[in-house]
Formats: sequence, structure tokens, C-alpha cells
Amino acid sequence: MLNSNLEQGNYSTVTTGGRRPEGVTVESGSPVGSHPSNEVPAKKGKRRKLTVAYKIRVIETVKSLKSEGGTSIGSYLRKEGLYYSTIRKWQEKYELGGLSGANNKGKGKNTSALHLEIKKLRRQLESTEKKLKKTELIVEIQKKISLLLGIDQSSSDDEIYNLKLSNKRRKSE
Repeated sequence: MLNSNLEQGNYSTVTTGGRRPEGVTVESGSPVGSHPSNEVPAKKGKRRKLTVAYKIRVIETVKSLKSEGGTSIGSYLRKEGLYYSTIRKWQEKYELGGLSGANNKGKGKNTSALHLEIKKLRRQLESTEKKLKKTELIVEIQKKISLLLGIDQSSSDDEIYNLKLSNKRRKSE
């Protein structure tokens, strides 16, 4: 009798002693294994493609809100559906010149390589500036020594070059 009632869909009459009908789940009232899922299927939304102009407009708006006191930045970002960390990343790119229409295609196209090259060039510049300072210090010391020894500082470059050549010839002999 139980199986025939289940097959006919008559679930309410098949109870024994106040218990739930055998083979019927609690959530749906349908036989075990035949009930549809009660979970809402996840809809895969399309990812937004934000233009550079939009990003710059958002950055400028956040800057103006900060200058006004910064109390309404959160509500603005919620309205736009953005996170503050995203805005900070955009702002860093914008300040480095990486947020432009040319670089917008191809997800972070060579930005890390550019940053590495920038760091390398800055290190080279720093090293060159240190060498320049050392060289300037050496020239100042040479001037002071020549003044103390009474050597004429107005000698031309040709005379200095010839003097160096003659010194090299003497050493090689």
C-alpha cells in the first residue's frame, strides 16, 4: 500500500503513527531522489568592461570627495559597485601613466616589466649621481692642491693632454 500511494503521488495519506511517510523527504514532500534541487542556480554575470574615461572620472570624483572631508566616499563607491582597493590600484596606475587607452587592452600588458625597468633606471641614475659627486670632489681637491703647489690652473686642455702623454711614455720606458 505504501509503494502504491507513493507511485500515485498520494503522500499525505501514507503515514504510520504520526511519522513522516517513508521514502519522502522533509523539505519537498516528494520521494527521495526525485525532488528538484531547492538551491537557486547561480547566474554567471558578464564581467563589466570599464573604460579608461570612466576610471579617470571615478578617480577624480573620489579625490574631490576626499578634499570635502571623505565622509561620502563609501556611499559613492557602493552606488558604483566598486571597492576602494580597486580605486587605489587605478590611481597608482594613473599617477605612473599606466592608465591610458593604449594600455587598456590586454590585462596589465607589460606593466610589471615596465616597473622593473623603471626601478633599474632609477638605480642607475642614483649610482651615476654618486659617481658625479665623487668626481666633483676630486676636481675640487685637485684645484686646492694645485693652488697650494702654485701650479698654473689656466693651462689649456692640450697642454694637460700632452703632459699626460709624456708621463705615460716615461712610465713605459
